[in-house]
Amino acid sequence: ENSNINAQIVLLRTDPEKLYNRYLLWALQSNRSKEQYLALQTGTALKQLPVGKLEQLSIKITNINMQHGIADILDKVYAVIRLRRKELQLFDDLIKARFVELFGDLKTNSKGWQIVGFKECADIDTHMIHDFEGYEDYPHIGIDSIEKETGRLIGYRTIAEDGVISGKYLFTPEHIIYSKIRPNLNKVAMPDFDGLCSADAYPILVKEGVCNREYFGYTLRSRFFLDYILAFSSRTNLPKVNKNQVEGFNLPLPPIELQEQFADFVHQVDKSKVIDTNIIPRGGFYNGNEFCISK
Repeated sequence: ENSNINAQIVLLRTDPEKLYNRYLLWALQSNRSKEQYLALQTGTALKQLPVGKLEQLSIKITNINMQHGIADILDKVYAVIRLRRKELQLFDDLIKARFVELFGDLKTNSKGWQIVGFKECADIDTHMIHDFEGYEDYPHIGIDSIEKETGRLIGYRTIAEDGVISGKYLFTPEHIIYSKIRPNLNKVAMPDFDGLCSADAYPILVKEGVCNREYFGYTLRSRFFLDYILAFSSRTNLPKVNKNQVEGFNLPLPPIELQEQFADFVHQVDKSKVIDTNIIPRGGFYNGNEFCISK
């Protein structure tokens, strides 16, 4: 029924003997439901899901006792995930604090490092793959697979699973992946595996002996670079930056020995992140023999 508080809100009432409300909540957040939302929504600029369309939504229902059990398990798993995310945030904060301790404020260059251009430190690697034979099992990293701010890689699948047909960039554990779409989301990833990424990202290779990946990657993820790049993206209707704009960035360059010290610290912290946060992907719910959790 429509809520009197807001015409855009729908109040759902369940029959407690047939449908547990917590189970319904998880089901409505599932990937299966999200696919139905996309198919049922109306409108162009402002997408809506009218009540009449919402009534066409279907969910899988089991007996009420199993619904309670499934919902209770998902609630507990989600609580563990929330605690783990808080722990990971503390690790990230620790790395950021160490970065500032070693290199100072990049914007003011408080430690007086030499200022150099992007291209003195790194190159944008545009090695694109069009024929995917032999790459079917490679991870496919889309922009949505990169978590904003942290750069963690989540919820990705293989080239074959995604049915990829358009060109993708090849990357390795030496690359940094920078999303050129919606740069305000600050998506900068540092993968530890080989894969292919969206053409809406730039794979970046640092120049050995001049700059290391950890220093350069965290610089690209910093507020200093974000402020620089947003000045370009805000000038267009489509929030996107191009190769020349990224390569026009100038940055402080500390001695490579100090950069290596920071990299060692990052690697030690990463060893503490012992839980694979990609085990439980975003979205999903119990479907009879498996379940996953939505953020």
